Amino acid sequence: MDEQLQEEFSKSEDITETVNKLPTKPQDELFNRVFGCGQQCPFCKVPCEAGGKKHIKHHAAVHRPQGLGRYRIKDTQKLTETMCTTDVHSEAKFSCADTNGEWHPYKEYSTIYPDWLIPPDYTREASDYWKYVLVKYNDSFAQEYNAKPADVPGAWRNITKEQALKGLKEAFNIK
Repeated sequence: MDEQLQEEFSKSEDITETVNKLPTKPQDELFNRVFGCGQQCPFCKVPCEAGGKKHIKHHAAVHRPQGLGRYRIKDTQKLTETMCTTDVHSEAKFSCADTNGEWHPYKEYSTIYPDWLIPPDYTREASDYWKYVLVKYNDSFAQEYNAKPADVPGAWRNITKEQALKGLKEAFNIK
C-alpha cells in the first residue's frame, strides 16, 4: 500500500511537494487508522479499534469468547467460552500474570487495565460470529493452544453461518 501511494503521488510534483511538507505522512495515518494502535483486549485479545495512537481508552466494537484469546479454566484447562463483555458485568473473577495469580473481580477490571473500556455486549448478534467460530473450530483452537476444548452452550451450536455473518455485517454497518 505504501509503495502504491508513493507511486501514485510521485506522478504529480505538486502533490509530492505538498505531502512532503506535511508533519505526518498520509499513508502512515491511514495505516494507523485501519490497523488501530496494536493493543489487544486483555481477555479475548481482540485488537483495539481506536484509530492511531491518540486515544484515551482502548476499545473494540465486537469482543469474542475469551478462549480465542487463550484464556482457560485453571482446574480443567478447558478454553473459556464466556465473553469478556459479559464477565465485566458479572460476579465472576479472573486470575492472570497481571494480577500476580490473585483472583480479581471482572467488575473491577479497570483497576488492573485502566486503559481499556469494555462495555456490556448490547449486540448479541454481533458476537454470534465469534461464538460460531469457537463452535466450528473449538478442537483446532484447543490443539493450537495446548488446552482442552471449551464447553460451549448448546444454543451456540444453533447459530448458522448466515446468522454469524449477518451479525458481523450489522455490527460494522456493512451492506
